[in-house]
Amino acid sequence: MRCTLASLLISLTLPATLAPDIHAQSPVGDQETRIHYSLYWENFKNENYRDALPDLIWILYNAPAFNRNTDTNFKRAIEMFQALADEEEDAAAKRVWLDSALVQYDRVIPVLTELEADFDPFIWIRNKGRFIQTNLNELSDLSSTMILSYRAAYELDPVRIDPYYLDVIISDLYQSGDIGGALDFLRELKDKRGEEESIDALIRKYFVVIPPDEQIAFLEEQYEADPDNAEVITQLFELYEQEQYREKMLSLADKILTLEPTPATMRILIRMYVEDGDNEKALETFSQMQAMEGIEIRAQDYFNLGLAHQDMESFRDARDAFRAAQDADPDFTPAQIAIPNLYSIAVSSCGVADREQAAVFWLIADQYARIGDQDGVNRMATAFPTAEDIFYVTRWNTGESTQVSYTCRGMTINGTTTVRQRR
Repeated sequence: MRCTLASLLISLTLPATLAPDIHAQSPVGDQETRIHYSLYWENFKNENYRDALPDLIWILYNAPAFNRNTDTNFKRAIEMFQALADEEEDAAAKRVWLDSALVQYDRVIPVLTELEADFDPFIWIRNKGRFIQTNLNELSDLSSTMILSYRAAYELDPVRIDPYYLDVIISDLYQSGDIGGALDFLRELKDKRGEEESIDALIRKYFVVIPPDEQIAFLEEQYEADPDNAEVITQLFELYEQEQYREKMLSLADKILTLEPTPATMRILIRMYVEDGDNEKALETFSQMQAMEGIEIRAQDYFNLGLAHQDMESFRDARDAFRAAQDADPDFTPAQIAIPNLYSIAVSSCGVADREQAAVFWLIADQYARIGDQDGVNRMATAFPTAEDIFYVTRWNTGESTQVSYTCRGMTINGTTTVRQRR
């Protein structure tokens, strides 16, 4: 593979003790090259690394791609220097061998690119970082170079690099306090590889540890720079909700509804509008959500719609919405209790004009009894017709059934109930 990425790596100088008096790419005879290659290879394969060293160095600086125009000689050099470093007990001596390996890491791309050799620059860039990381006790001053190598490998091929190295990059950004850089990198990963399970897990791992306020501060800067960025606005809205920054959430509402509304954000806004008594806005947002392609209106959605109508005293529309919530989910408890509550509110609003109208409290009590709300039954029982009321309404007989009909603002409450007097 050909490459022009020499600028991605930092050049080092080969230790004087290892550098022969030769010039890179100097013309040499084929026979001389074969002799040096044969000598180093024989010693190398027998792990006689110190004996192999002079001839391998000669090859690296005179015929680096010999004998198949690949990076094999450089790979062997790295293996040899690592082995020699591992043999040393003295830290300074160990460091000399490791630095010698790093020199070859920095040479390999420009040298083999010029020779048009067959090699993979991605592997070399990534492996330089891995080499430093493996020997970080001795190369602690090069930790930033390690990160730069992993980052360069990512820039070269963001899909190919293993999540492990991405984790190292993000961890370094986070540990160094560059929260903005970490968030930028995480969102870039989400865009490029977010569908991968391992990358999704990595993103969630770091979003958990980055404090929400720091995420918010970063996103607010992004929003100020690009106030029509739908993704930033949505992320900021979700964080505002998480941190319960209600006013800030509402400040983004119009932009969310205009730019790129999602069912999740619209549901949140509908609930907030209902809580604030901004019912017209709640109804408008519900209609916008209902018109979305492929949307499934949930029981909670109909319930919120019913609350908005109820607050506007559009009682019939409220009952229709609560019934729709029950149809969507028969086990949705708030919808079950919503209708008797609605009837109670309606009667309180319109009042009871005479003895016969007071019979509506029997019907409401029956509704509460059906859902097992004894407290609701008891509240209604205090407003039942009295014994005197029952006496004067000739068609009423205690314990017998009777038909009741009551209308308030277009909503009729009717049905068959049992005559009983106030408790």
